[in-house]
Amino acid sequence: MTIKPPVIWCVGGSDSSAHAGLQADLRTGQDLGCHVQTIVTCITAQNSKEVQSVEAVSLAMFNRQWQALLDDVPPNAIKVSLLPTIELVKACAHWLRKMKADFPQVSIVFDPVMAASSELGNRLQSTSVGVCLLQNLLAQVDVITPNLMEFETLTGVSGEQSIEKIHRQLAAYFALSPSRWLLKGGHGVSDQSTDWLLDVNSMVGFVSPRLSVSNTRGTGCTLSTALVSFMAHGYDLLDAMTMAKAYITGALKTGVQIGKGAGPLGRPGWPLQIDNLPEIVSPNMNAQTSTNLPFAKMDLNKMGLYPVVDSVEWLALVLKQGVKIAQLRIKDPHDVDLESHIQQAIALGIEHDAQVFINDYWQLAIECGAYGVHLGQEDLDVADLVQIQAAGLRLGISTHGYYEIARAQSIQPSYIALGHIFPTQTKDMPSQPQGLTRLAHYATLLKGVVPTVAIGGISAERLTAVAQTGVDSVALVTAITRAENPESATRSLKASFECRNEVWL
Repeated sequence: MTIKPPVIWCVGGSDSSAHAGLQADLRTGQDLGCHVQTIVTCITAQNSKEVQSVEAVSLAMFNRQWQALLDDVPPNAIKVSLLPTIELVKACAHWLRKMKADFPQVSIVFDPVMAASSELGNRLQSTSVGVCLLQNLLAQVDVITPNLMEFETLTGVSGEQSIEKIHRQLAAYFALSPSRWLLKGGHGVSDQSTDWLLDVNSMVGFVSPRLSVSNTRGTGCTLSTALVSFMAHGYDLLDAMTMAKAYITGALKTGVQIGKGAGPLGRPGWPLQIDNLPEIVSPNMNAQTSTNLPFAKMDLNKMGLYPVVDSVEWLALVLKQGVKIAQLRIKDPHDVDLESHIQQAIALGIEHDAQVFINDYWQLAIECGAYGVHLGQEDLDVADLVQIQAAGLRLGISTHGYYEIARAQSIQPSYIALGHIFPTQTKDMPSQPQGLTRLAHYATLLKGVVPTVAIGGISAERLTAVAQTGVDSVALVTAITRAENPESATRSLKASFECRNEVWL
């Protein structure tokens, strides 16, 4: 059965060269598995060298396009770009208010296109129109994505300041609207391109190397359409932005020369290349989250079934069944002699020649000489990663999507845990279940780069399907601890994973 793709609406101008505009939106959305529907705001006469003419559609035609689409099927997300006249800006604001009222779950991204990016003199919109964009649209959109020149035109705030100063000067806009601002750094001159995602409480940077390429037309269009496509697929904003940044890097690498000017970007498909992932930075991020050296390697031959247990007794049970990787996760340290239990766990790992990880308690793990420590995302903000790395401990990191994978990968851990795959009752989770399709994407992205562990809600019945996504280990909890015969269940689950290896490798 064919799965219905997400529907996105792209509101913008037609580019006769097909390098940018709605034509670029169509190619990008289709490349990312979306069905793209368009609302045309203007017809342009342009080629790879220049914009020669811009002619706005009538207000009546603009409104008819909105109504025609709305009469048929609502979108999963909307991207708004070039609006060449004040009356079209106001009309668009009207339709967006209606969409937000009738379909509040629909994500809206606004890319305030003002000039063709490759030729700064190729103005597509008058300055007077630019002035009224924020007044009419800001309150209706979830994300606004100006480059630094557009940002300065819209707000009067210089984009040449530190990101902290820019953030403070946006306070008045955050008071008016919860819209997030994505300040694109593609026109900078440094050897890195940093796009900053800002909201009232946070600043997150997505950093990629600045590529020396000439076919760059439609970069802004492509980034915003990729962003809205991933949001339409159900990814949250941080994940969608991480993916969009990776997509742009791949698109820039595969650009093609068509015409005498700058050519269009390529269409690299779903972001599955680890080299294209951005580095995640933030002024508030723990300065210790980069050791500049990789953590000690895992023994891949000892990966496979990965029980996560809450006592030394359970740890001894699973290791006696031949398991070679396990984790001690003590939820309440006040109920036990924590140091003694960690020492016993380390001794059991040595006795059974197994890779035993200690969850959370990294200071004691270092003091007691543990094989490795496992940390959650929240732990990365407080743990001394340099100290853990210097002690020679292996490091595993929990992740829940592309954003956290990108953040974890920059630390160069010993393994990355991918979760939670299915609904789980063992702990409260802030994210939604990932499912097998996303897990397969993550496993492909990280294959051969860093070992992967699938975790969360994985039962005996689901183990084979999870293992076949290509992950190196599958973490289980209740499939063992709630089994009628835990010893037999452990041996059976271990054999099931190893059988998968024989079939699939």
